[in-house]
Amino acid sequence: PVLLVHDERHGDEMISLMARHGRGLPANVVPFAVNEVTQIGLDFLVGALAKGAAQVLILVPPERQGELQGLAGQVGLAETVMVGLGFGSGRTVVLTETDPEAVEQLLYQPSEIVAPEAGPYLPLGGKRSLMRQALQHLHKVAPQPVDHVFLPPQAPFGAVKVEVEGCTLCLACVSACPTGALLDNPETPELRFQEDACIQCGLCKNTCPESVISLEPRLSFTDQARQAVVVKREQPFNCVRCGKPFGTKGSIERILAQLAGKHAMFQGAEAIERIKMCQDCRVASLYSEEAHPMAGGERPLTRTTDDYLRERAEIEAARAKFRAEQGAPDDDEAGDDG
Repeated sequence: PVLLVHDERHGDEMISLMARHGRGLPANVVPFAVNEVTQIGLDFLVGALAKGAAQVLILVPPERQGELQGLAGQVGLAETVMVGLGFGSGRTVVLTETDPEAVEQLLYQPSEIVAPEAGPYLPLGGKRSLMRQALQHLHKVAPQPVDHVFLPPQAPFGAVKVEVEGCTLCLACVSACPTGALLDNPETPELRFQEDACIQCGLCKNTCPESVISLEPRLSFTDQARQAVVVKREQPFNCVRCGKPFGTKGSIERILAQLAGKHAMFQGAEAIERIKMCQDCRVASLYSEEAHPMAGGERPLTRTTDDYLRERAEIEAARAKFRAEQGAPDDDEAGDDG
């Protein structure tokens, strides 16, 4: 069978014209109407092929022929997968002809393309689940069941390659990954990757501060692709003061190499030792030193009303003593004389 995908307006009219004025559709061509042919994705194409279609022909109306970039990309991915698995090319074709006679001639051309064995699975789930089910079946019945099919850039499948030597396990990539393909381990410093969940968005690559991540577009059919595999694991670095784990060994060593002796704040042995401390011990160590950048004078006590009254009494007593020594009258006596 050949699946002829068309829209409800242009496609129905073309098929009607072929039936009235020509031979109509061949017996093995199954028409399938959709709302918008340019929105067909890889899940639809490989799903149809996995269910026994020899070809998927997409009839594009003339008003949509300027919007074929997205559809062409999906068709290209399907062709790459089918060629990589040994089924050959020509499995998915975009028809842009507007003449019913020309379309009829294309449909009646003899073809030696043999349909894959139809899969008995029940297609359920979202688009990515449907793609995985169809691709697994096509790999099972493929003439060349390779483990990996390499795809062009911007493909929605692939692996993340990490240069382990330069990775400090900062886990910025884990925070940026929108699908959970990159995972951490709450029990130990560890980076894991599940290829089946990766959509090759590139956020991990752009977020990595060490620039040690690269993308490899490919389609993997191995069992390992459906599991979270460990990319890098390190021992935690324990605080030299309290013994609490607060980082990784690689990250602390990298910070020491970058700051020790090269920064004004980390010139002495005590300052360098603070890099090996956790955030709490680092602050405690900084404030326990006699001289540090944030040192200040002794903190004054809070003044109260009693302090102000005592000062006033002391001032009045000093004035009275001064007048007595000078022989001057008191304020009260001076007021009476006046």
